[in-house]
Amino acid sequence: MTTHAQELDRYRSQTAKSHAMYQRAAEVLPLGVSSNFRTYEPYPIYIERAQGSKMWDVDGREFTDFSMCFGALMVGHSHPAMVQAIAKAAGEGTLYGMPHDREVRAAELICQRFGLEQMRFTNSGSESTMHAIRLARTYTGRDKVLKFEGAYHGGHDSVLVSVKPPKARLGPARHPRPLAVGQGIPVLTLENTVVAQWNDTGSVRDVLQQHENQVAAIIVEPIMMNVGVMGPHDGFLQELRALADEFGCLYIFDEVKTAAKLAWGGAQEYYEVKADIVCLAKAVGGGLPLGAFGARREIMDQIAQFHSFHAGTYASNPLATTACVTALDQVLTRDVYPKATALGDALAEGHNKIIKKHGLPAVAVNIGTNGTVFWMPKAPTNYREWLGQDNAAFWRYWHMNLNRGVIPQAQCYDEQWTVSALHTQKDVDRMLSVFDEIAREMA
Repeated sequence: MTTHAQELDRYRSQTAKSHAMYQRAAEVLPLGVSSNFRTYEPYPIYIERAQGSKMWDVDGREFTDFSMCFGALMVGHSHPAMVQAIAKAAGEGTLYGMPHDREVRAAELICQRFGLEQMRFTNSGSESTMHAIRLARTYTGRDKVLKFEGAYHGGHDSVLVSVKPPKARLGPARHPRPLAVGQGIPVLTLENTVVAQWNDTGSVRDVLQQHENQVAAIIVEPIMMNVGVMGPHDGFLQELRALADEFGCLYIFDEVKTAAKLAWGGAQEYYEVKADIVCLAKAVGGGLPLGAFGARREIMDQIAQFHSFHAGTYASNPLATTACVTALDQVLTRDVYPKATALGDALAEGHNKIIKKHGLPAVAVNIGTNGTVFWMPKAPTNYREWLGQDNAAFWRYWHMNLNRGVIPQAQCYDEQWTVSALHTQKDVDRMLSVFDEIAREMA
């Protein structure tokens, strides 16, 4: 049996060029990366190229990739249809700063698919939730926004609250204490973000009553994916819809990770519930930076009337909208989802059989095309339960996978796998074969 320390030594021995790249990068990039989510100990692998369901690092190692760039690549790596369309678009100009046909077609596809009357483009999920919250505040005339403890909605101040709060400072379960993520978030901003407990309708009602006539919106990931894959209890999303109506606030679905992945029409279709504002990014961009937010016309009219500000030099650029149109129209068609979901379910079922075989205190969960292994005996239902996970076990599992040529999920214990349009049963079998070896070692 190898220890984690031995696996780390093996990792270092296989990644000499990545280590050199990391040392070079650390001179000009904090942590040697361009996003804090890309780093891990002792240093990350640096990628050279990707194709289909595979990636190759600078050391020439091949990986079966189930991270798919934090789920953004539902189309898979370098899908032929995407490559052809983007290459053609690049030859026609990469940035106009003026409206164009692909912008209109992409907007039509998004509105049709996700049940929106109007929408606006952004460049990322963070921008989408930022503008959605501003729009909700404009429409309601209220300042506060309600989010859930443990949920992540992007990198702007309003939602960098109680994302990974420490256990000792959580406060009461029904009234979680709003805690800023690090420094630099103004106190007044923190005061305008209130926090409730996921899967607890009573907690939401209590918080709304405490701040009655002050909450502009409830923002929610229909499946919480900052804590692995944590689905809603039966009826919870519908109960939130009713509470939003009762207290006069808007209901925002952050579908950055679920739209064009969970189902053809996203979480609204999957859970049969209607949101007031929907935020999109990741998979809808087909691998290029593109986001969007949309709602019914009377809400979006706040932008048309210049009451709520929205602009962006790179928003709806011809490359990104070409990728969006190609992804939604040609690649992520209705027939993709049953197949990808079946592969995701097979991953979870296979992991659970291996977990039982080796007696590991873990459980695998899959919803749609996203899944994860929780390193605890029972799948958690809220952030506080999730805190009981054995994160050291995850990191051992993570490094053991990398040493054997598998990227099992995005690079942290709070992330999940994504089954893309290009994954096959062979990829699933490969991941499960490696996990059987890992589980035997960990047991």
